[in-house]
Amino acid sequence: MRTIARTFAALLLPLGLGAHAFAPSLTGLDAIPLQTTDWPSIQAKIRSAVDDPQQTRRFAVGTPSRLSLADGLWDTASDGRARWRMRAYSAGAQSLNFEFAELALPPPAELWIYDTGGKLVQGPYAAADLTPGTHFWSALVTGDSAVLELHVPPALRKDVRLQLARINHGFRGFGAAGTIAKSGSCNIDVVCPLGDGWRGEIRSAARITIGGQYVCSGQLVNNTRQDDDPLFLTADHCGVGDSLLTSAASVVVYWNYQTSVCNGTPDGSLSQNQSGSTLLADDVTSDFTLLRLNQEPASAFNVYYAGWDVSGRTPSSGVAIHHPSGDEKRISAFATPASRQDGVCIESGLLGNCARSVNTWQVVWSQGTTEQGSSGSGLWNGNHRLVGVLSGGGASCSDPEAPDFFGRLEAAWTAGSADNAQLKAHLDPDNTGITSLPGKNPGEVVDVGDDGGSDGGGGGGGGALPGAVLALLYAAAALRRRNRSRG
Repeated sequence: MRTIARTFAALLLPLGLGAHAFAPSLTGLDAIPLQTTDWPSIQAKIRSAVDDPQQTRRFAVGTPSRLSLADGLWDTASDGRARWRMRAYSAGAQSLNFEFAELALPPPAELWIYDTGGKLVQGPYAAADLTPGTHFWSALVTGDSAVLELHVPPALRKDVRLQLARINHGFRGFGAAGTIAKSGSCNIDVVCPLGDGWRGEIRSAARITIGGQYVCSGQLVNNTRQDDDPLFLTADHCGVGDSLLTSAASVVVYWNYQTSVCNGTPDGSLSQNQSGSTLLADDVTSDFTLLRLNQEPASAFNVYYAGWDVSGRTPSSGVAIHHPSGDEKRISAFATPASRQDGVCIESGLLGNCARSVNTWQVVWSQGTTEQGSSGSGLWNGNHRLVGVLSGGGASCSDPEAPDFFGRLEAAWTAGSADNAQLKAHLDPDNTGITSLPGKNPGEVVDVGDDGGSDGGGGGGGGALPGAVLALLYAAAALRRRNRSRG
């Protein structure tokens, strides 16, 4: 089998709590200090990324920066708070995002980042969004210019800390900066009729950026406690945690990035997002990464916790929900049974050897396709349970019969060198033995019932628990939800 290279292969909805109403003032921006990136260095990095076939999931390149509060301008905002502003410019950029080496925002200080046209405002970022001792990565704004604006009570101004580590220059566009969609025309918008039976699962899927420079897909997943623990599943080859640059803290999750009209002009909003996560478990050979997001997604994002099936039953039909080439969310369907394929090589080494082989479900699409950027997206069986995570494949609009390969969740369930590094430890933390779990909305506790039924035969039995045991587990889950910090 050939080697598969799939290694990439509006209204502000605030993140902070107790946020002040904010509308960017676009008058007088020329008086704000303008800081520019090193254009020759940026161009050289872009050429290198474009020429490297292993960099296809990269959408931005970074340039080091030590800009700080001393490089901006302080004045007084209309609300009486001290206001600090600075402009950043990178010639030709289709988007900008920022890595902060230091960011301290004493409550109720708030930071916003927006494009100079005021079309996309990210933030407010506040103390609750930050993890002490780590870098912080912002969501992106489109275009080649951005304004960083901070508000703080005058008495607390001395306690603010802000220093950049890197400015990331987007050379592949998203949103308004991308004049046309990059993904193939056979992709199917999730708002189209094919998505009608999968509205919950669609809400669980998201686009992620890693290190402000790379893009993948993933999904929020349920656990047997059903306690709204914000567990997020993607692919190991997406590279989360491979270096400081791509640490789990660098992950930004974009919810509901999708078109509003079936087959319409791409018009997805990038405003619903959250920054930061912790790496819980991953495994190279089963190609999964499980993250815990720093906060539960805001209620306004209307997310969904996807169900899963690790029984190993062969899925006879189902869908994948993903962000091809990082574009708006799309859905693909398969109507013939998947096949079990072990040892599929999805990544070549420098010497032409296989650097990563994965135990997979092989699927051939009856509708839609996947692309680079779809990596990490889920494969759902006909019973609406996740059974795999996209590792690689050859499917495309020009070759719709080529198969795709999803790392099997059943193979990943107990993969890893230690118990707490396994998927099972976090999706079934009480060791209930459940092998199939339904999805749910936030705040709900759904009846496990049976194990999801047969979806093509084969495989082991499920793990429905006695009603009394389930009742105790659900009561404990409700207590944990009530007491868990959202910081």
